[in-house]
Amino acid sequence: MAATELAGDGRILDVGCGTGWFLRELAQSGINPGRLRGIDALPARVAAAREAAPGAEVEVGDAGNLQFPDGGFAVVVQLTVLSSLGSHRAIRKALGEGMRVLAPGGLLLVYEPRVPNPFNRHTILLRDGDLDAAGASPREQSTLTLVPALARRLGSRTQARYERLAGVPLLRTHRLIACQRV
Repeated sequence: MAATELAGDGRILDVGCGTGWFLRELAQSGINPGRLRGIDALPARVAAAREAAPGAEVEVGDAGNLQFPDGGFAVVVQLTVLSSLGSHRAIRKALGEGMRVLAPGGLLLVYEPRVPNPFNRHTILLRDGDLDAAGASPREQSTLTLVPALARRLGSRTQARYERLAGVPLLRTHRLIACQRV
């Protein structure tokens, strides 16, 4: 969904970057680390992200109050950060901030659960109304991620069965949403 934007030379922001695994993956895929920025609310995670992705700029930050100018990023990524913000108001604010810092034509990528998690009742599901309220449209989406409890039970059969089971839409627990700033 973001191949064109990632292949360009614009800056990429990972909001809620955690320990930096995605920043590291981007750098290892050939993206210049100088294009990468990350923020996380927890200083320990920021320190880990700096180690995971040398050359990327990573700092403590708030998803709902991004300290970046309008239109500075070609891609903004929010991976499972919205569902942990505590309220739909906070989700809408973080989505709005993500859209604000996108350059015209830029892409907001959101990866969030699409079904309730019985093991984490604090998770708040992202609603289409949250995206609409934040001006996150037009958008494209696809479902991903085989039910984790099922995937873990596959054990040694994972390689043989995961792809076939993940092909069943009802067994996919998350969605990837791409919103382009017009």
